[in-house]
Amino acid sequence: MRGSRWLWWGLGLVAVALLVVGGVKAAQAPPPPITGVQTEEKVMALSINVVWGTDYVPSLLNILQRHHATATFMLGGAWAQAHPDLVRALAAAHMELGNHGYGHRHSSLLDLRQNLSEIERTNQVVAAISGQTPRLFAPPYGEYNPTVLQAAHQLGMPVILWTLDTIDWRPSSSPEQIVARVLPRARPGAIVLLHPTDRTVEALPQLLDGLQRQGYRLVTVSDLLRLGPPRHD
Repeated sequence: MRGSRWLWWGLGLVAVALLVVGGVKAAQAPPPPITGVQTEEKVMALSINVVWGTDYVPSLLNILQRHHATATFMLGGAWAQAHPDLVRALAAAHMELGNHGYGHRHSSLLDLRQNLSEIERTNQVVAAISGQTPRLFAPPYGEYNPTVLQAAHQLGMPVILWTLDTIDWRPSSSPEQIVARVLPRARPGAIVLLHPTDRTVEALPQLLDGLQRQGYRLVTVSDLLRLGPPRHD
């Protein structure tokens, strides 16, 4: 009987240890990418990826300001380093500066160390130029895997994707198509993906006018995340 008691005591310790380890692993598991927010408030966010299209960034900024709208510009680190004046202009206009990786590499093909380097290097560049350290990470090409999620989680940065993709990077996308991919599908808490192109510059005033007529307010992604729990669909 005494041996049995020791056996059960030992098995109990093993079970507790497994529960503890499992709980730690669950607590450390990185959350999935955020595609929007659950809210009934008529608020949306524009997420603008910038690693090219430099000539169109000032126009996008001017249009946003004229419409009293803010947005999150997800900046590539190499782009930011090459265009510090534009980075400072975005920050001065109270736009949010996010992180789009340093060299626009395929994050899912990189190991953990390389992903950490891409994100941290961009944070350092943007912070040194603007005084604003990015808090959000938008993976290049929208690509991610557990390693990408772990790298961002380790740095305390939510991974941001989108609700509505304008596909404005495609040359065949007309301004009318860009607008049509958003206005009929607008919903509270949505994130709209954009890029700096001539088509986007032409579409943005129509897009903002249409959303504002529907009663939507345009805010940064971080402001949107404060309004409710994240969506992951």
